[in-house]
Amino acid sequence: MLPKWFEEARFGMFIHWGLYAALGGFWKGQEMTYIGEWIQARFRIPNEEYAKLAETFDPVKFNADEWIRTAAEAGVKYIVYTSKHHDGFAMYHSKVSSYNIYDATPFKRDPLAELAEACRKYGVRLGIYYSQNLDWHEPDGGDPGPGYPSNGGMMSWGNDWDFPDYDKKNFRRYFENKVKPQIRELLTNYGEVSVLWCDCPLDMKPEFSQELRAFVKELQPNCIINQRIGNNCQDYGGLGDNQLPIDRRKDTRESPVTLNHTWGYKKNDHAWKTPQHIVRTLASLAARNANLLLNVGPMPDGDWPEGTKNVFAGITPWIREHADAIFGSGSNPFAVDMPFGCCTVSGKNLNLFVDQDVPEIVLNGILSKVVSATVPFTQDGEVLRLDTTGLSDPLLACVTVTFDEVPQVRQDLIPQNGVLHIRPRNGEAIHGEDAAESGNTTVSADGEKEGSKHSSFGRDGSLQFWDNPADRIVWPVILPAGRYRILLETRNRATWDAHAEWFGDRKAAWQLGDLAGETELVRESGEGGSGVSCLAECELASEFRGDFMLRTAEVLSENAVHMDLIGVRFVKVAQ
Repeated sequence: MLPKWFEEARFGMFIHWGLYAALGGFWKGQEMTYIGEWIQARFRIPNEEYAKLAETFDPVKFNADEWIRTAAEAGVKYIVYTSKHHDGFAMYHSKVSSYNIYDATPFKRDPLAELAEACRKYGVRLGIYYSQNLDWHEPDGGDPGPGYPSNGGMMSWGNDWDFPDYDKKNFRRYFENKVKPQIRELLTNYGEVSVLWCDCPLDMKPEFSQELRAFVKELQPNCIINQRIGNNCQDYGGLGDNQLPIDRRKDTRESPVTLNHTWGYKKNDHAWKTPQHIVRTLASLAARNANLLLNVGPMPDGDWPEGTKNVFAGITPWIREHADAIFGSGSNPFAVDMPFGCCTVSGKNLNLFVDQDVPEIVLNGILSKVVSATVPFTQDGEVLRLDTTGLSDPLLACVTVTFDEVPQVRQDLIPQNGVLHIRPRNGEAIHGEDAAESGNTTVSADGEKEGSKHSSFGRDGSLQFWDNPADRIVWPVILPAGRYRILLETRNRATWDAHAEWFGDRKAAWQLGDLAGETELVRESGEGGSGVSCLAECELASEFRGDFMLRTAEVLSENAVHMDLIGVRFVKVAQ
């Protein structure tokens, strides 16, 4: 069972900071095309050369109090600090290895000790990231070997440039001599540690994940461990890098998200997300019972980039105003998604986050009595109408509806505000007997292998590798009489980037009662890496209660990409 603090937190701050920040994404005049903290692997920098960065690494502008105060004012409930990333350099004073910020640099301070003190001062929980498998500085550091799919098709996971003899590597030696001793330091020298955040388990054997979990619980029984410890030894589930959930689960999950394109600092990456984007992501995650772990990548001098500062300055007032609707909130109580935004529950309040300009919101299936609302309303049985004329907020508008009890709603798949927006996990995925090959095996950014002959639900709730015509998915829907456009939302899985755009070249088959058809999927519009196709338009003479079936029908060319199914929308057409 997860601790109450984590279930209510909703907002954490990741801190990716290490020697890689000194390079800022450049090595000998070449610019890094991948995330900043992987620069040593990307350019295969020998340890002897990379270690020289420590000689001039002196973050004189580092101010733990300012970092944590800024985070706390923005509503951050916990941090996760990179104590050792894959480069093996400890960003704390380690007695286990002199390859650390205290002994190897002119800085001669322990940032983790100062952050732990600031966390206690501002009531923010301390979490620590530790790369338990990969360590490019150590000859025995994790390395899945030459037969393992590369990272993004461009680099090795382990250090095979300094230590090319794979057969001589002894992971047990590294685990006993560095991992466990450094974990002991981290969990005994800095007070209460609420989270241990592991990464890239790759081919780690179950015995190591199990042993590490037992060791952590022996040192700090209340410290929770994320999914990337590997081999199902976690306390809580997590999503992939910059992966947002489509569904919602009973157990709270966590989504790690960057502020630009990178985790570690890159001087040329100015693609900063806006405060509006961040608060909408925060609300959307809360509606799906997930925490936002928002990353900052400090510069080599210890200061935050201006883009990072601007985002925190922009989100702080909004989060302060809407704290009750976010922190400690429950997820969307309806079975379907809201077409106008998202919603949470806090006590007897239903909080509607409205990211579109709509004059009215009509909610169906309301079983509790409304006492008040922040906009004019009428309630007629199970139908609630809210007048949102003029509702406006530069970041994200919020309407709060107060009931006479914790709001109760019907769990049928019915339209809300004229749209029925269903997700794959609302339905039942059924596998046929035939198995079609679904692409090559790849490895995700967090080291998980992907590839299947049948469709399967992904961690985010999508229906992954939705390619097999023998497979189908069925939803029990209720639709009032009227004319509907059926929109299909899909995503490309052809590359290692799970968020690449989709570009078609296939058909889909559907059935709604006596109505059925096959449609070539043509990309209609896109946002956030998703593709939208109009599957069909259909007329319902009377209310429909029954199954809606969907499957891949035919691949039209060798250029067809492998797809994830992420949603279906029935949009009522005005007549």
